[in-house]
Amino acid sequence: MHDATASPQTEEDPVSPPILVAFSPEHADRAPVHFAVAASRFTGAPLVVVAVGPGAAAGDGLGDGEFAGDHGAAHEPLASELRSTGVDATIRVVEHSSPARGVFQVTDEIQPGLIVIGSTHRGKLGRVLLGSTAERLMQGSPSPVVVVPHGHEQHQHGVRTVGAGFTPTPEGQEALRTAALLARSAGARLEAIMVLDPEHAGEQSPGLLAGEHHERSASEDIAARHRLGAEDALRGAIAEVAADLDVEPDVLFQESADGLVAASERLDLLVLGSRAYGPVGAVTLGGVGRKVTAAASCPVLVLPRGTEGQIDALVAGSEAHAAG
Repeated sequence: MHDATASPQTEEDPVSPPILVAFSPEHADRAPVHFAVAASRFTGAPLVVVAVGPGAAAGDGLGDGEFAGDHGAAHEPLASELRSTGVDATIRVVEHSSPARGVFQVTDEIQPGLIVIGSTHRGKLGRVLLGSTAERLMQGSPSPVVVVPHGHEQHQHGVRTVGAGFTPTPEGQEALRTAALLARSAGARLEAIMVLDPEHAGEQSPGLLAGEHHERSASEDIAARHRLGAEDALRGAIAEVAADLDVEPDVLFQESADGLVAASERLDLLVLGSRAYGPVGAVTLGGVGRKVTAAASCPVLVLPRGTEGQIDALVAGSEAHAAG
């Protein structure tokens, strides 16, 4: 076994599920690996880098960090880089004609707590084109998935600000709870982002005097109550899951995807829930999620629907270390 790293876990430490990062030898974009290294550092989870393509013996998934033939030399720069990070990292080389299927082959084996993938190198910088490997990897993944924009430059201090796309739904509440867990583990600031219809930007609470004089329409009152109810839900959710954190609530009045994409410019990680009506236990992108992962400036984490607790297991090791 090739161990690129680190500091061994003690028997008393809880074993976190690994972080799996897909590395494309063809594109050689290091951005997903750099983010995965940062996530490994603040969660304490081991890192498995999966390089899919020619390089493994036919039908052989190879052991951790082992290389076949000349392709070992081809991956040595990456192995050397990982050794220098001090994280518990290994490299898996898998021969498969489909990068997505090759990654899922390892996913089925190691059951990662987080999958990190990069966007395509084609098209506009940071865009995930439909039909790309990243799109196929996201469809139906049972693990949380982070999409890292192509060429994204990880801050030298790692993840400093984690954002959550909040909606007053179970999926939105889980996104905020998960973002709070990660922010707490990373020692980062949390930003709770709620995007409302821009038509309601000027709506205020219906006043008694206005009501007496019938100066407000019924639709205006309904819109104002909707806005106030959503903002109350955001404040309540923050108080419930992130009262101990440095939290900045941010209410934007834009089209939902546009608002989240704009917010991503000041974040190091954005957390989104899956589509509300997708299959339980799988990542399912709705229209907003697809647009955000395609255009965000920062890595975007999408949670599988109905699988609360996966990120809890991922950060268990770091929490135990902090408590000790």
